[in-house]
Amino acid sequence: MHWSVTRSGVLGIVLVTLTAATLAACSGGRGAPQHQPQPQQARAASKPQQIFPAPKNLLAAAEPQPNGTLWALAGDSASKGLYDINLANGGVVGSISVSNAARSVTESLSGVVGLALGTGGTGGTGALELFNGNTGDVAKTVPLGAPARDVVVGSDGATFYVLNGTSRSASVTVVDSANGAVQGTVPVPLNTVAIAPDAEGSGLYVLQPNGQVSQIAVAGGKIMSSFPVGSAARSLTLSPDGGTLYVLKDADPGTNVAEVDLATESVGKVLPAPAHCLQILVSADGSELYQLVGTPTYGNIQVFPI
Repeated sequence: MHWSVTRSGVLGIVLVTLTAATLAACSGGRGAPQHQPQPQQARAASKPQQIFPAPKNLLAAAEPQPNGTLWALAGDSASKGLYDINLANGGVVGSISVSNAARSVTESLSGVVGLALGTGGTGGTGALELFNGNTGDVAKTVPLGAPARDVVVGSDGATFYVLNGTSRSASVTVVDSANGAVQGTVPVPLNTVAIAPDAEGSGLYVLQPNGQVSQIAVAGGKIMSSFPVGSAARSLTLSPDGGTLYVLKDADPGTNVAEVDLATESVGKVLPAPAHCLQILVSADGSELYQLVGTPTYGNIQVFPI
């Protein structure tokens, strides 16, 4: 790894060409019955209130931090890096060259950055790399039995959940970010694409491409509930209060975000999303939805009020 600029250093602002992605039309419902997502058109906040530049080939990002920054992973098969982005102005505070096997990134409240690695292939292995976000020093590498697909931090700000799997099985490895100790594993559906731990840390919301969301107990792996949110799903994120789930979908008539009331497990409304959106994240205070846009020629982060 090469640490080019520390987070506490002077801003080395490297602005990437900002290209605003065309917003897709959204349709939805006035309050659908339980388990029957029928959202109506979301007219409010149909345009982003802010658009921040990001590196081209943007792949993933960690949760926005209370200090107004987030880590973004970008690159291609030849080279990948992490970029510490200041959300006030889009400036890059620091950057780190990382493994080409990097697929997802998260950050604890204490500044430990978790980088999920996966080598791919039927017999591939994976790892979770832990490093200091201020210095770039690697603290520990936690081996995984399968390539990693996703990594997120729990509501406690300290526990990392790593989705990993092969063509035959998938699971979530629970890791203590402070020391890299594996606390357990949770079996999940084979084609799970994204995960979000619940507010209590006792369950995991797991997302499949067909839009099926399941809540699975961390202890024992029992499926506690399951409900649909719409097809062509790719990313999900949970509100800080644990009451609302947001699910990114790339379905007809265009890319959108389903807002799910977890009390009723139903889609209350649909929010707009830009073309080429690949991941969604909620701000630390729960008032904004960050939508990551990435193509081989440009990248940006669009902010929608919620």
